[in-house]
Amino acid sequence: MKSKVDTLRTRGWRAREDLIGYLMLLPAFVPYLLFAIIPIGWLVYHSFFRWNGYTDPVFIGVDNFARVLRDDQWWGSVLTTLIYGGGRLLIEIPVGLGLAYIMFRGIRGAHALRTFYFLPHVLAPAIIGIIFSFFLAEVGGPLNQFLMGLGLTDNAINFLGDAQNALRSIIGVGSWANVGIIMLLFFAGLTQIPKEVMESAALEGAGEWKLFRHIVLPMLAPMTRIVILITIIGILRSFDIVKTLTDGGPAGATEVMFTHLYRFFFNPDTIPQIGYAAALGVVASVIIAIVALVHLRLSREGK
Repeated sequence: MKSKVDTLRTRGWRAREDLIGYLMLLPAFVPYLLFAIIPIGWLVYHSFFRWNGYTDPVFIGVDNFARVLRDDQWWGSVLTTLIYGGGRLLIEIPVGLGLAYIMFRGIRGAHALRTFYFLPHVLAPAIIGIIFSFFLAEVGGPLNQFLMGLGLTDNAINFLGDAQNALRSIIGVGSWANVGIIMLLFFAGLTQIPKEVMESAALEGAGEWKLFRHIVLPMLAPMTRIVILITIIGILRSFDIVKTLTDGGPAGATEVMFTHLYRFFFNPDTIPQIGYAAALGVVASVIIAIVALVHLRLSREGK
C-alpha cells in the first residue's frame, strides 16, 4: 500500500509534468489562438451584423445568410470553384504521382529535377499570377508569339479574355504551381515502401506497370488520401492566382468563392459590406468542410 506521502509526491510530480507540457505547448498555441481561433470567432460574430466598417454594427440575425441563399452570383462562383478544383485535381494528382514514381525508380539527375519541379511552390501565388498574366497576354505575350512563330496558330489566342480559355488558363497555371509539392509528398510516401517487397515482386516477374498497379498504388493509398485532402482544401481556398490573373473575369467566368467575397470586404468603388462578406466566409468554410468530409468518407469506403 502506498503511503499518503508517496501519493502526494506522485500527484505533485504529475502536476509538474502537466504544467511543463502546457508551457511547451504555448509557443505553438498562442499563434494559433491569435491568427486562427480569434479571427474565426470574429468572422462568425460579424456574420450576424450589418456593418460597413465605419458606422456601428447593427444586429440583423440570420439575414446575411438568407441573402447568401438568394445570391446567384455567389452560387455561380461556388460552381466555378468546384469546376476549377476538379480540373486541377485531374492534372495535379496523376502528374505529381507520375513524376514522383519516375524519380523514385531512379533517373539521372533526379535530385536536380526534384528541385526544379518544386521551385514554383517557393514563389508566392500572387507573383506567379503576375508572371503568367504577362506570359499569356494576347498582345505581345511570349506564348502567343511562340505559337504563331511555329505556325500553330494564325491569330493570337485570348487566353485570359475568353471565358473558356480563361478558366482553362487558371487551372493550368494553378496546377503548374502546385504539382511540385504533390510530387515531393508522393516521393516521401514511396520511400516508405520496403525495398524487399519491390524486389520480390520484380523477381516474380512483375513488370513495371504491374509493379506500380499492384504493389505501389495499394501501399501508397494512405499517403494518396492525405495528399488529395490537402490539395482539395488548398484549391478550394484559392484566391491569389485567380485575383492576379483574371480578377474573376471575363464577366465572372473565373470568379471563385474567395474573389467574390473579397469584393464585399475591400471593393474600393462601393461601401464595404463586411457583415455580408463575413457570412460568405462562413458559408465558404462550411462548403470546404463538406467537400473534405465527403472525400474522407468515400476514401474510407474504398478501403
